[in-house]
Amino acid sequence: MRLFKKAFDQGSQQPLLNHLPEPESQGSTAAPYWLDQQDHTGPARGYAPFLGSDHTYPVYRNVKKYGAVGDGRKDDIEALQKAINDDPDSKTRNRYQNEVTTRPALVFVPSGTYIIKKTLDMRLNTILVGDPNDRPVIKAPSDFQGEVLIQGHDYATPDGAGGTTNFLTAIKNIVIDTTNINKDKKLTALGWGVAQACHLTNIKIMMPDYSMGHIGIDINQGSTVAVTDISIEGGFVGISNSNQQVLFKDISFKRCTTALRQSGGWTAVIQGATIESCSKGVEIPPGGSAASLIIIDSKLINSGSIIKFRDSSNDGGNRNHQIVLENIDITGTNPVAIGSDESVKLANRKHVDTWIWGNINPGIYQTGKTLTTRRSTVLLSKGKYFTMRQPTYQGYTKDQVVNVKAVRGHEVKGDGKSDDAASLNAILAKNAADGKLSYFPYGVYIVKSTLYIPPGTRIVGEAWSVISGIGSAFGDKNKPTPVIMVGKPGETGIAQIQDMRFTVADIAPGAIILQVNMAGSKPGDVGFWNTHVTVGGMADSNVNVACSSPNTASCLAAFAMVHLTSTSSAYIENMWGWTADHSLERGGFQNIATGRGLLVEATKGTWLTGTSFEHNTLYEYNLHNAQNVYAGLQQSENAYWQGEGSQHNAPSPWTANPKYGDPDYSWCAKGDQACRFGLAQNIDGGSNLYLYGAAFWTFFHGETQARYGSPETWCVDKICISNQARVTGNPKSLYWYGINTKSADVMVLDGKDNPKRYSHPGGWNPGGVIAAYLPFQDA
Repeated sequence: MRLFKKAFDQGSQQPLLNHLPEPESQGSTAAPYWLDQQDHTGPARGYAPFLGSDHTYPVYRNVKKYGAVGDGRKDDIEALQKAINDDPDSKTRNRYQNEVTTRPALVFVPSGTYIIKKTLDMRLNTILVGDPNDRPVIKAPSDFQGEVLIQGHDYATPDGAGGTTNFLTAIKNIVIDTTNINKDKKLTALGWGVAQACHLTNIKIMMPDYSMGHIGIDINQGSTVAVTDISIEGGFVGISNSNQQVLFKDISFKRCTTALRQSGGWTAVIQGATIESCSKGVEIPPGGSAASLIIIDSKLINSGSIIKFRDSSNDGGNRNHQIVLENIDITGTNPVAIGSDESVKLANRKHVDTWIWGNINPGIYQTGKTLTTRRSTVLLSKGKYFTMRQPTYQGYTKDQVVNVKAVRGHEVKGDGKSDDAASLNAILAKNAADGKLSYFPYGVYIVKSTLYIPPGTRIVGEAWSVISGIGSAFGDKNKPTPVIMVGKPGETGIAQIQDMRFTVADIAPGAIILQVNMAGSKPGDVGFWNTHVTVGGMADSNVNVACSSPNTASCLAAFAMVHLTSTSSAYIENMWGWTADHSLERGGFQNIATGRGLLVEATKGTWLTGTSFEHNTLYEYNLHNAQNVYAGLQQSENAYWQGEGSQHNAPSPWTANPKYGDPDYSWCAKGDQACRFGLAQNIDGGSNLYLYGAAFWTFFHGETQARYGSPETWCVDKICISNQARVTGNPKSLYWYGINTKSADVMVLDGKDNPKRYSHPGGWNPGGVIAAYLPFQDA
């Protein structure tokens, strides 16, 4: 995603690091956290290989090495900011405005209370990690100066204030405290106007109860995908959201004046929320907007109505504020849903199965329709869709963790050049057999053959450590081969991966970047958290400079991003699959033809909890004979080079391969470029498919280097793609709630009603909104 979319929308032998002082005592009786006990200064440390000869750059930073005390008295802002910004060998000695992905940082905050008297600014490509054994507190004193305590949006990005390009930022295991500030003063605990590949998890925010000024999290711009596992106490507004699309998972609100305010944006999915003793639940305020809003698996306890919204049923033109409630438990006497004029839309009751306010297909706009969603028990835990918090492994001791760069007899370099496949395969096999956690210090780990992830594997990266495929093993598009293969068909066990990035180092037409074959004995045994798949756009891949031709046949960069095979079962939370539409640094124009986004053929249980796949050729998502799939928020963008003016019409420059369930576009006329435009989602057969919140956007068509930035390529106020999604093969028990499209004529090509944007206007103009798509619920 590029900034000017705002026009549409509001080596192992590196020398030691010894230039930093030793940390002071943490002042805590909590057990040491294994992450801080790793070697972060010796030869096995994290290393940023694309900084050339800069071997002293510190990826890992303990804030106490920078002078932070954490005693609840000293102002630690300068030390914390220096730990985030430090770049000792650059001209400015500062990561501020210093590229995007070449200077990663993991900033560790030991237990303690850190007073800060002014705003702490995050940087791109940074993870701020607290000690989960005793989460550190970042606290504002009564004389705090500023309106934001922690600013997650990096205003130092190359494009300035663009939230849609604020990638790769994360905060974990932190407590944020504003209780010392007057409750009526305007103050935001955390600003989070960020993009994909950003995440928040295991955060607690404490504010004065029933404040009239404090906001917990202000998502005032951007295109992030998932915000998960957060506890918010007090405040005027727990979360204020204006993001384009987002999934909120397992958020607890207590004693807020308003739990969540949907101030702007197009769609949100709220999953597993607990709203307790709040004056208001979720509100779309006057002047606020949401094309669709979905609340599922949530509890309302002694609070105001769970949803307050403006009725758009009588609006001419766009009909926004379409609402889906499903599996809601209520304790208290207030109405469940009310209008902005306080009129009751759904009266008080103890439980809501499914309630729709908006377009139902087949059918018409419904002003409060009660339905039943018959869920597959395979996907459930205690009556709700299964979710799992990102593991911290906080109970692990130092000797239960193996640094993959520190294993004798198996040299691993992570230098972006050397083939690490053989050594990594040996190390992962041994660690899995011994029950050890495999720690990947930051590096770019080249593999020229498949990296096999065996049952028993647990992998933690450092600031998105990179595994990158290259070579002849991945060169034949007729013989697709996985770069990373999680298990073999029929294997069961544990494979948990977090904070990693998977890619290709050069054009690799036979590469399936990530293939999952394994299932666990229980949900979450096979899981991915905040792990991303990218092609091009970054300095660590030659694709970044090799793919500027308008003839995309010269850049078949990868066969597919992710393949969940029929024998797999996986939980995926906050995954971004990005075929680059632009270069983040050191590259040229990006005209990349990755074949496929996410292919799901799994049948045993798949949970897609906040995902995004963008700019692929045949499709972004393909559910091919898949069974038992939950998807909470799917976000996509079509490839910018496709459509009117392109040199290739889908499936070209690829050939549809029936072995992989590829759509062949035979329903389109040969020269119909608007029809032969990659699908956001293809559903072909299968059963028990439960999909919540589709954000399918088309921004450009026929964009090439010669037409870059040209208005003729912009999909502003016009239809650019004929069919945004497709359903075929008569799937059974397909429940699809909250479909949002932009610049598409047919929202879902299904051979039945083929619902069009014209009949379901709303959302991102020219957009369409369907609150409930149910032609196949009983098929």
